[in-house]
Amino acid sequence: MKAFVSIALAGILATGFTSMVIADDTKAPAASQQSEEAPTKERAARRGEGRRATAASATAAGAKVGEAAPNFTLKTTDGKDWSLSDAKGKVVVLEWVNPNCPVCVRVCKEGIVADTLKGCKEQFADVVYVAINSSAAQPDSLAATAEYLKSHKLEVPALLDNDGKVGQMYGARTTPHCYVIDQNGVLVYQGAIDDSPSGGAKTNYVVNAVKQLKAGEKVSPSETKPYGCSVKYKKN
Repeated sequence: MKAFVSIALAGILATGFTSMVIADDTKAPAASQQSEEAPTKERAARRGEGRRATAASATAAGAKVGEAAPNFTLKTTDGKDWSLSDAKGKVVVLEWVNPNCPVCVRVCKEGIVADTLKGCKEQFADVVYVAINSSAAQPDSLAATAEYLKSHKLEVPALLDNDGKVGQMYGARTTPHCYVIDQNGVLVYQGAIDDSPSGGAKTNYVVNAVKQLKAGEKVSPSETKPYGCSVKYKKN
C-alpha cells in the first residue's frame, strides 16, 4: 500500500512539474517576442525622430522669406570673388542654373530669362541679376556655365558653387529656382521664375516681385513651388 501511494505521489509530482515546464515554455516566446519588439519599436521611433529632426534642420538652415538673406562669397566663372554684400542697397535676383537642364535651356531659348532681366531693370536700373550653378555632380555643367549664358546673350555674373554650400544654405531645389532680395537685404520672394513649367506663362513671379518692391507694396506671392530639374549637388 505504501509503495502504491509513493508511486502515485511521484506520478502527480512529475505531472505537476511537466505542467509547470510547459506553462513556462508557453510564456517564453511571448516574453522573447516582447523583448525583441521593444527595441525594434524604439529604433523605429528614433529613426522617425531623426528624420523629423533632419528635415527641421534643413528647413531652419535655408534662407527664409521675410528674413535677411544669408551672405555668401563665390568665385565667378572668370575666377573673381563675388559677394552678396557687394550688392548692398540694391535689389538682387538669384537664379540657379544648369546648362545640362532642358528646362533651363528652354527658359533661355524662349527668352524668358532675358525678359525677366529686362523687366527687373525697367523697375530698378541697377538691379543685380546673378546666375548660380551648384550642380557640381556634373563637372561639365560647371565648365559650360559661362558659354551657356553668353550663347543666350545674358550678361550677368555667373557664380560656381562647387561644394554646394550656398545652394543648400538657400534651399535651392531646382534649375531654375529664383530668389529676390530687396534693397535692405531681406529675402522677399523664392520659387519658380513664372507660373508655367511647360511655357506660355501668364505671370512672371520674379518681375512681379520686383514691380511690387518698386511700388512699395508687399510681395505676393512671396513663395511658389519651383519647377525644373533637381540641382545636382556633389555628394560628399
